[in-house]
Amino acid sequence: MFSVNRKSQSGFSLVELMVVVAIIGVLASIAVPSINKYLAKARQSEAKTNLSSLYTSEKAFYAEYTAYHAAFSAIGYTPEGKLRYNLGFGANTGNAGAANGFTTAVTNPSWINTSTYCIPNGGTMTTARPCTMLNGATGAQPTNLATSYAVNSATGVFTAGATAVIHSSGANDVWSINQNKELTNVTNGIP
Repeated sequence: MFSVNRKSQSGFSLVELMVVVAIIGVLASIAVPSINKYLAKARQSEAKTNLSSLYTSEKAFYAEYTAYHAAFSAIGYTPEGKLRYNLGFGANTGNAGAANGFTTAVTNPSWINTSTYCIPNGGTMTTARPCTMLNGATGAQPTNLATSYAVNSATGVFTAGATAVIHSSGANDVWSINQNKELTNVTNGIP
């Protein structure tokens, strides 16, 4: 007859499996924060791209009317997609161009940033817009832009801003661009 020798059976012991699980846990605890940091850096490209687009719209308006304007409808800027950053201006000041031939009625001068223009996350509007504001990494809507992000007609300059929480640390990531296309990371929201 055949006798079964239990010592010759192959397989993993419970201790060996627990060691493997522990190693995977340690590797995951090291990798996840790095992945979150790289994701946050990738999200910063949204601010750079959209601020460059807003800059282009301002320059096109300036080429025609020798002035800058804060209202999206005046400069022909239409943000699109699902946006994490509140982008634009914090104050509706210095709207110029009438003296230089800009006579078009501005349909809604309060649309000076994406927070006022786009549909809030989970919200609805009577007029469909091609963009939606997403909640940040902490689940909150992007903060309002500082009033220093504005158009100054007297000096012929503008500074636009973008702000969002893109990392779980909860810090605001703030960018700005001006009439000279100087793109600056004012406050880095990535620890």
